[in-house]
Parts: sequence; C-alpha cells; structure tokens
Amino acid sequence: MSLTSYWTSAEFQRMMEEVGRGVFTRMDQMHHLLSGFKSLFSAQGMLDIEEARRTCGGAGYQSNSGFTTLFASISPVPTYEGENTVMMG
Repeated sequence: MSLTSYWTSAEFQRMMEEVGRGVFTRMDQMHHLLSGFKSLFSAQGMLDIEEARRTCGGAGYQSNSGFTTLFASISPVPTYEGENTVMMG
C-alpha cells in the first residue's frame, strides 16, 4: 500500500496544481480512484484489526489491549461517504 500512497499523493498534488490553474481534467479520474481506494483500504483495515485482536486470544478483548479503541475508531470508516458494499459490488 505504501507505493500506492506515494503515487496517489503525487497525482493528487499534480491535480491540485492544475486546479489552481483552472484545469479540471484529472478530477474525475482522481475521484474514482480515491473512492475505490477508500473502499478497499477501509475494508482491509477492519479485517486486519479483527485478525490482530483474535490473534491475542482473550487478551485482545480487554480494553487495555488497545483493540477496542482501534476498532471503535475504524469501524465507522467503511460507511463514511457511502457504504463499501456499493463501492465494491
């Protein structure tokens, strides 16, 4: 994912520079890419946190494990700006 983040960041920066000059041709493509990435990465984040919690056994359910806080912070992400099922369907 880090290669994707570097590429996306560079493309976003290029798009914003073009927008500053009044050129909006990259906006449609970036919107589609970023919407898809949001769907993929937020779903994967949920799966990864759940797998890590289960790997810790019963200790993963304790609040001092930190997983409850992580889960609470990431669980709404797949539904921000549209539910992932629509994006991945």
